[in-house]
Amino acid sequence: MAKRMSRENQKLIYWFIDCYAYKLKGVDINWQTSKQKPAISDYFLYKAKEDLKKLYIRHSGKNIKGYEPFRNMESKLKDRIGNIIDKNYTKESKINIITNDLMDFVTDEIQMLFIKLNDTFSLALKLMSNTEAVAFTNFLFDYFLQNDIAMWEEMQMLYKQQNEEKYIYSMLKHRKCAVCGKYHTENSSIDLEHWDSIASTHGTYKKDTGQEGRYISLCRLHHNQKHNWGVQTFERKYNVRGIYLDDEQIKELKKIYKNHFKAFKEEI
Repeated sequence: MAKRMSRENQKLIYWFIDCYAYKLKGVDINWQTSKQKPAISDYFLYKAKEDLKKLYIRHSGKNIKGYEPFRNMESKLKDRIGNIIDKNYTKESKINIITNDLMDFVTDEIQMLFIKLNDTFSLALKLMSNTEAVAFTNFLFDYFLQNDIAMWEEMQMLYKQQNEEKYIYSMLKHRKCAVCGKYHTENSSIDLEHWDSIASTHGTYKKDTGQEGRYISLCRLHHNQKHNWGVQTFERKYNVRGIYLDDEQIKELKKIYKNHFKAFKEEI
């Protein structure tokens, strides 16, 4: 059976819902933590949960046009059982594999049925796969950054623990300091920082393609600290590190950080 959503991921999702509910109500929570959260009505919590799920459904592009519940269930099971029967597995192993696959098929169909009937899906641990939960939290984190929606510090730390590379890249993309979370403004610059020295990777900035070395976004204070303390001390202090970029990420960041990646050549 596919891995189900973890309780930590479920907690993170409900923290996102809480923060969005406060936004809908117009409550400032920038100074709050989850332990100090003010009371809020069930109406705003329900609306926040359903609004965010609808946004994710549209973002994920789930195609329910022409969907018929359980239509392909029988053929899927026959194919899977046929593949398992001929394997040199014990009887108990075959039973477990088929049972787990059946549970996956059923939970996937139930979620699709929820979307079909009510334009929503379940956040129950047993009904949401870990893969879907991670995709949902990735969407939520990016959506909150894009729309400048306040998040508690422990939310960002829990998200970073679960997917550090995605966290660092999202902060780069939205030009936020990966340490303190400050946004880029005219008076407070957030810049792309070479985690590894330029001399050890490209030699000079003019030769920087973005395809070697690691990158992170830092405010001026933390940029200076990194250079004054050294990478190892800075990493131990803040538990962050730069990430390697793929070509699509370089293309996206090149539009944001105009003076970087000048040597990167896009394929025509």
